[in-house]
Amino acid sequence: MSNSELIPIINIRLDGGTQPRAALDFDAVEDYAEAMGAGATFPPVTVFYDGTDYWLADGFHRVKAAYAAGHDTIACEVHQGTVNDAQWYSFSANRTNGLRRTNQDKQRAVKAALIHAKSCGLSDQEIARHVGVDAKTVGNWREKLTLEFPESAKRTGRDGRTINVARIGKRPPSAHPAPGEPPPTAATADPDPSSPVPPPAGRTTRQQRIDRLARLRLSFLESTKRLAHLVGWLGETHGDFEQAELLLSNASAAVAAVITEIERKALAADPLNASRLEIEENLS
Repeated sequence: MSNSELIPIINIRLDGGTQPRAALDFDAVEDYAEAMGAGATFPPVTVFYDGTDYWLADGFHRVKAAYAAGHDTIACEVHQGTVNDAQWYSFSANRTNGLRRTNQDKQRAVKAALIHAKSCGLSDQEIARHVGVDAKTVGNWREKLTLEFPESAKRTGRDGRTINVARIGKRPPSAHPAPGEPPPTAATADPDPSSPVPPPAGRTTRQQRIDRLARLRLSFLESTKRLAHLVGWLGETHGDFEQAELLLSNASAAVAAVITEIERKALAADPLNASRLEIEENLS
């Protein structure tokens, strides 16, 4: 069940992962805005209302254009449902109408549909029918995602738990030894004198932690680069400059707070760390 009503644009959420296109066509947004300013009527956009938020499922170009044309509200076809429902609906948007989808748009929709909770148990044909592509395309992407990104086999169920669909139907490893294989027992033979002696447990643990910290540092650097790249896209390509600036400002503030805390610890441990770690000694 749904109904059409005017919703304030400021109340419509665009950040629910419901954008099915690889990128917005800003020429189309400008054309729509010009037409709206001249009094043209466009079909209502589609939103899902969960009792708190209106999640946009179809009509990103129209919402952007309405805002650019100076409109405070926009006609919406309102469905009752969650952000997950809005996401699933968005994968089928613009199949037969609206701005024509590019191949990248279709691929994005297929990949998103395959890892969505609602696709669990659906065949390639059913997903293809929903997204509006060929079943072979869905099958190819299912194979790619399974081989290249094993984590894509995990979905979030409706109860919030993570489900590894790749393990469904597979028998868990047996706790019993295979036939003919002797059960594991405590070591009965003397250790081989030629075997290397393992380092002390304490030393091993410390080295493992150092190695783990090094990996985390590299991961953090890569994540920082990724964040900068995505924020650039969000502002420069997608046009959400305010959100891009806010996200980057919040991230920078969080990192600055961590840096300040570590510098305090370093100075408290040894004042000479100020020169070693190039710490500015003007902390309040």
